[in-house]
Amino acid sequence: MLNAVRNMGKKVRIVLDVTELGRAGGRARAANMSAAERSASARAAAQARWAKVKKLKRAAKRAKP
Repeated sequence: MLNAVRNMGKKVRIVLDVTELGRAGGRARAANMSAAERSASARAAAQARWAKVKKLKRAAKRAKP
């Protein structure tokens, strides 16, 4: 999605929705991968997300008095 934003009526600034660009890149990358490569990539992404959750939970426990 492309948005034009006027700045005091004089300048126009272009704003790109970067999530749309990221989705397009992800689809193109997946199209060039085999099923095994997509599975490995998804597994690594899930492990990274869970590692982040665990890290945040440990930090929260340490922050409690």
